[in-house]
Parts: sequence; structure tokens; C-alpha cells
Amino acid sequence: MKRSSLILAVLVLSLGAAATLMAERPVPAEKAEYMASHPEVRSSGPSTRVLDEPVQTARPKDGRAFGNIVYDDGIVTAVPGTTSNCYGNQFDTWSGNPVLANGSVTAMAFFMMTAAGTDNVFISVFGPVVGTAAPVLTSVSVPLNVGPGAFNVHAFASPIAYTGSSFLAGVWYIAGDTVGLGAGTVAGQGHHGMQINDIAGTGFAPLSGLNALVAVAGDILPVELMSFTVN
Repeated sequence: MKRSSLILAVLVLSLGAAATLMAERPVPAEKAEYMASHPEVRSSGPSTRVLDEPVQTARPKDGRAFGNIVYDDGIVTAVPGTTSNCYGNQFDTWSGNPVLANGSVTAMAFFMMTAAGTDNVFISVFGPVVGTAAPVLTSVSVPLNVGPGAFNVHAFASPIAYTGSSFLAGVWYIAGDTVGLGAGTVAGQGHHGMQINDIAGTGFAPLSGLNALVAVAGDILPVELMSFTVN
């Protein structure tokens, strides 16, 4: 009994220390420079803001053209509201089937409502959530190869490996770099939208009733699911 209590205490302390380390993670130089050049966006707002009119995107009928996992129906009904959070999805299932444990992400597609007058936005991938924290696996500034008001696709130079039963992927909401969010879903998959502090990887929270218009591709599904399509 004492041994079990000791192990539990060590585990709690370890998780606490990990959360503290993530909370104290310094701002990467590239992001610090970006924030400094846009001082007007330091304030925070509500978690999300509902649009007066939904926006229909030009996603092809076969959503899989944009990735192995697509949760949204291509209609934007809301946008992010809290500055410096990453808005995206918690990728844990595909049509009710779990994603691969110990997989890798090779590409991301994301619909940008607006961008901050530049040709680049920051996209991020996090590992599985523990409590309300998740390890930052990558966060990179990428070019918008199409531009605002459209889906953009980025292929990572090297696969982003994750270990666990889920991962997070999304876009840093800063300086008007605004990814689309939608209330719809496809294939009865439900809602997977989430937000998390993009710098520290803390403060994870689901976006109730929303999916981000963010899709991912890679070694993330069992082989037997790779041929599935969504119409």
C-alpha cells in the first residue's frame, strides 16, 4: 500500500513539474519578433466569435484531397477570439476508429479567413494532452500558398512524430491570422475543435460544438482505413 502511494506521489510530482516546465517555456525568437511587430494584438477576447453569416468554402467534394482526417463540412460559422492561442483540432479518431498510436504527421491543410498582411502564418502540432497541457512537437512559420479566403496546404520538411493515442494541430491566432471554425461535421464524427496556448502548450480546452477547418495527413491511420473517402 505504501509503495503504491509513493509511486502515485512521484507521478503527481512529475506531471506537475512537466506542466511547470511547459508553462515557463520561453517564447521562440521568431515568434517573439512577430509579436513585437504587431503590438496591437496583445489583448485577449472571448474564446470564439460567431459569424453573422456562415462562409461556404471551396473544398472539393472529396475532402480527403486535403488530408487523411477531415472533421469539418467546409462551412465557417465562427472564428477564434483569444490572442496567442492555437486553434485547431484534437485528432484522436477517424469515423469512429482510433488514430495510430505512435504515428507521424506529414502535411496540414487549413482555411484562413484573414491573415495579418503577410504571406506567412504559424502552424503547430502538439502531442497528446495530459491534464490541460501538451508537448509542443513543432511550430513553424509557413507561407500561404493560396492566401486568405482559401485552403492552404503545407507539407512538413520531415514527418512530425507523435507518441500516444492523439495529437493536436492548428494555427496560431495572432495579428489577425484567423483560421476558420465550423459547427458542421462529416460522417457523424462529432466535434474535435480545441484551443491551447501556442507558446507554452498549456490551457487546453475543447471548442464546444465546433471543428476547426484544419485537416492532416500522414502515417496516422491503420492501413485498412487509408482508402476511405468522405462525400
